[in-house]
Amino acid sequence: MKNFIWHITLLVLVGFTQIVQSQSSLISDSILSYIKKAEKLQEEYQYEKSLEIAKIALQNAQYNNDDKSLGYIYNIIAKNYETNEEDVKARSNYRRALVYAQSSDSKVLETDLYNNLARVYTKRNLTRVKGVTYYKKSYEFATTLNDTARMIRPLLNLGEYYITRNDYDSAYEYLAPAILLIHEGSSNPVKTKLNGLLGKYYLNVRDYEKSEEYIDQAISYAIGETKNNNNNDEQISTYFEELASAYETKSNLYKKQEDYQKAYYYQKKQFQNILKAKDFKKLIDLQRVNIKYEVGQYEEKIKKAETEKKESESEVLKWRISIILGVVVILISLAFLISSYRNNTQKKRLNNVLIEKNRELIDAKETAEQVSTLKSQFISTVSHELRTPLYGVIGLTSLLMEDPEKKKKNEYLESLKFSGDYLLALINDVLQLSKIETNEIKLEKVSFDIRTLIEGIVNSLHTKQKSNNNTVHIDIDKKINTTLLGDSVRLSQILINLIGNALKFTKNGNIWINVQCMHCTDDSYTLRFVVRDDGIGIPKNKQQTIFDNFAQVKNENQEYEGTGLGLAIVKKLIQLHDSKINIKSKEGKGSEFYFDLVYEKAVKEEISLKTGENLSIGTSNFNVLIVDDNKINQIVTQNILKKKGYTCNIASNGMDAIEMVKNEKFDLVLMDINMPEMNGLEATKVIRTFNSHTPIIALTAVEEGEIRNQAISVGMNDVIIKPYDTQQFFQTIMRNISKMKMV
Repeated sequence: MKNFIWHITLLVLVGFTQIVQSQSSLISDSILSYIKKAEKLQEEYQYEKSLEIAKIALQNAQYNNDDKSLGYIYNIIAKNYETNEEDVKARSNYRRALVYAQSSDSKVLETDLYNNLARVYTKRNLTRVKGVTYYKKSYEFATTLNDTARMIRPLLNLGEYYITRNDYDSAYEYLAPAILLIHEGSSNPVKTKLNGLLGKYYLNVRDYEKSEEYIDQAISYAIGETKNNNNNDEQISTYFEELASAYETKSNLYKKQEDYQKAYYYQKKQFQNILKAKDFKKLIDLQRVNIKYEVGQYEEKIKKAETEKKESESEVLKWRISIILGVVVILISLAFLISSYRNNTQKKRLNNVLIEKNRELIDAKETAEQVSTLKSQFISTVSHELRTPLYGVIGLTSLLMEDPEKKKKNEYLESLKFSGDYLLALINDVLQLSKIETNEIKLEKVSFDIRTLIEGIVNSLHTKQKSNNNTVHIDIDKKINTTLLGDSVRLSQILINLIGNALKFTKNGNIWINVQCMHCTDDSYTLRFVVRDDGIGIPKNKQQTIFDNFAQVKNENQEYEGTGLGLAIVKKLIQLHDSKINIKSKEGKGSEFYFDLVYEKAVKEEISLKTGENLSIGTSNFNVLIVDDNKINQIVTQNILKKKGYTCNIASNGMDAIEMVKNEKFDLVLMDINMPEMNGLEATKVIRTFNSHTPIIALTAVEEGEIRNQAISVGMNDVIIKPYDTQQFFQTIMRNISKMKMV
């Protein structure tokens, strides 16, 4: 039995391995075959199926980051939409295809896409000028490739466009080089088109002899192609349209020469060919319908065949089932007897196990109820903590809108800023705890000044210090060279929570912040950080529980509000440093928190440019591109920059940003990440294919740890997280601009 199970397991593993290998092969090798299949279905008018296949190819290409294939796939999708006269979707997909063609440097595809985009844009009056620009770009690219067929196509399209606009001089500018490119070996479609257009041109410049010569050649080519059995219905319909156009030109030619009998004859020919073209278009539409109908019919036949097969098999199955049932009954009886025997011998053992499990379940139930109660209290507290500053934000905003006196206005703004800072700190605490619990935080090593860091924290807590009328004392051991190497961000989070708590639970008192050198080697310091206050103190029975998650929830004294996350975060961050936090406290006398951390010594670099705002690199009137889809964010960022004398431009999505960077010089780009149509990461990737020097900074509300690696990998220079400190915001901007200017 064991050997049998082992063989089955082995077979399953081998089969699974083969499936994985075949799946990998499918992902890497099948994209091109899907593209060809989608194109073939498109030619057969099976547009829905073509779209389905194209979307499968799209998933594979996205998985493989295959930009070249993505360009071809979006081109197929766009053609399907264009054929079905969904021009908005067609235009959007052609533009996507163009972005990927540029990214993968596929010049041939880029040439075709400019021609396709021009064809869609010239359908509408409002976008025709842009369409003409795309035709010209297609011609320029084809010339660079020295591709005659691709050079002829936009030339003829431009010639036709200007003739429809009665601008015959401009039309001939493009028809003249087309004449030189087309020869006897050229395809009949282009020869038909060129001769028809030249006939119209010479008719309008009154060279009737040449006009008739070119028209007759166009008619000759078109008639021959309508009889060509190799052409499909759509091509034949196009040739009948060309014939109708040529006969119309010939009718106008005789009309101008006052030969009205011939003019009338060719006008009839024109209408006859228009009707023939329409007949073939109806036939194409009928084929599309038939394809769907045949699929439906085929499905009905399959269902019918399956029903008949089931009926024929049911009789054979009946007698087999009766035999099998008999065997099953015997086997069940035997199994029942064996099971009864085993159950009797195991009943006592199972009863003992069940008793033990019941005890465990009772304990688990009690624990779950405690956790549930704690979480309910936490939600209630967080709800209160969120609503309190939100009430302040909404109420103070209403008062400010009533335009109070200047003194009151400043008081309201200060309170509004405090409420906003409180909300941000609360959200950061919740996110910080979540990250620690999921082991997402890794300690970094950066150079920082310990005195500057502590003084900055104290300054940031000035409002809290002022509200309780406290005095803060800072004492750093003189043995310590204040420039250290370690994770300054995590140390800041620890000290902000400890100093913030000391300020909150102390009134008209003192807070002492001491940094002592406990041990020193050639390479490192062991430092003791002490935060002491003479506030209300902590009862002995609560000194061990205050470091638990949501411990503040248990505090029945609502005078000291909070979520109870601060000290839990402190404890976990200190544990990340392989250390622990200690507490000394006496109720009514104050509290002292202390912990030891090891930091490496760092050599202080001589930096001539201390802050970003004092950098002297020629000018402060920088031209900045703000890329953000949120109107309010646009206004805020723009006004902050304008106050410093910067010039700002706005782009509402990634595709607009690409065009603006191509056409204008910017000193810096502030790029949002999450945007419609094309996000900031994709846009940066494309910009870096033609512009490698302009600094691009991600300006986003996404967590820095989640986005920084992605941002740097696509070519961004830095990341600023919203909401931000204005001073740090400008320092980051100036640091990146200065790097670019000094290169």
